[in-house]
Amino acid sequence: MNQQSAFIQLPSAPMQAIYNTVQQVVKSNIPFFITGETGVGKEGIARYIHETSPRRDKPFIAINCGRFSAELLQSELFGHETGAFTSAIRQRQGAFEAADGGILFLDEVPEMSLDAQKMLLRVLDTATFTRLGGNEVLTVDVHTIAATNRDIVKAVNDTEFRADLYYRLKGLMLHLPPLRERTEDISPLVEAFINEFSAEYGKSVTGINSEALKRLEQAAWPGNIRQLRSTIQTAVALTTTDELELKDFPDIYPEFIQRLTAIWQTLPSETQHAIWETLPLEMQHAIIHEIPTRGPEPWRNLPTSYILKTSEAAERLNIKNMNQNQILRAVAQKRIEQYTSLREAAESLNIDIRTLQKYARWRESDN
Repeated sequence: MNQQSAFIQLPSAPMQAIYNTVQQVVKSNIPFFITGETGVGKEGIARYIHETSPRRDKPFIAINCGRFSAELLQSELFGHETGAFTSAIRQRQGAFEAADGGILFLDEVPEMSLDAQKMLLRVLDTATFTRLGGNEVLTVDVHTIAATNRDIVKAVNDTEFRADLYYRLKGLMLHLPPLRERTEDISPLVEAFINEFSAEYGKSVTGINSEALKRLEQAAWPGNIRQLRSTIQTAVALTTTDELELKDFPDIYPEFIQRLTAIWQTLPSETQHAIWETLPLEMQHAIIHEIPTRGPEPWRNLPTSYILKTSEAAERLNIKNMNQNQILRAVAQKRIEQYTSLREAAESLNIDIRTLQKYARWRESDN
C-alpha cells in the first residue's frame, strides 16, 4: 500500500486483531516481523505502527531489500564516504542515519546478502555503525520492523538467512492474511482508492455501484491490495460516470479494449501512461499482439516505450561484440529491473541470488 492509504482502519476480524496486538506493545521497543503475500499491506501495517507509537514525530524510512545489489544495499542502509566504491562521488547518508529516533522498515529482508546481514546484526546489537569506506563510528536509536513474503523459517533452515539475525529481528510476529480471506476490507479500500484517484485525475467519482463492488469482493486478488489499487486506478481514469460500474473493469478483454480504444486519444499523455502501467501484463501483451494486424488505430500509435516494456523485444538484448561475461551482466541487470525482488529475478533465470548478483556486478577489471 502507498502512504496515502496506509492509515485506513480495516474492519475484518484478522486486521482488528492485529491492530489490538500492536496497541498492546507499541510503546515498547520490541521489534516487529510482518509476514504475508506480496501486496497484502505489510508496509501499511508498518506505517500504522509508526503512526501510533511514541516515535510518530520522528522519521519513518522504508527500504526494499530485494531491490538492491549487495553493495548498493549496504550503501542504502549504512551510507558511504566519497570514493567508497566506483560511483560514490560524494558522502551519502544511509537509512539508519535518516531514521535516527524513528522507525526503519526493512521489506523483503531475507533478500539481503550475508555480508549485509552481518552488518545489520552488528548495528542491532550495538546501535553503532560506520559508513562504507569510513572510520567514524555513528550511534543511532532506531526501532526496526522487518517484513517478508517468504517462509522465513525455511530461509533460516536453508541457511539463506542468518538464524541469529532472525531471532534478533523476530520480536512480535504479525501475519497478514491475503485479501481473499478478508473480503470485508475490500469496500473501505475501494472507497479510499476512489477518493485518491478521483482527486489525482480531477474527476468527481463518488463511489461504486453494488453490482461492481460484489464482483470485486468475489475476485481472488492474487496481487492483494496492490492489485486492487491498480484496478481502481484504471477504472477511475476510464469511467465517464460519477459512480464506478461493472463496465469500468477489465473482466472481458475484448470489450474492455474496445472501450479503452474509443477514448484513448482523448486522454492526456500522462493519464495514458498511468493507465498502461496498471493494466495486467497479459492484457498489455494482448493489445501489443493485435497492433501489427487488426488492432485499432490508437494502439498502432502507442509510444515505442510502451511496446518495448511489454513485447518480447523487452527480453532481446543487442549482444553484438559482447563477450560471455558482458552478456550475463546485461541479462542479470535487466532481470533485476523487471522483477520486484532479487529472489524472483534469480528464479526467472533458474540461478541463485548470489550468482545473479555476481553476474550483475561483473566488470572488465575482474578478469
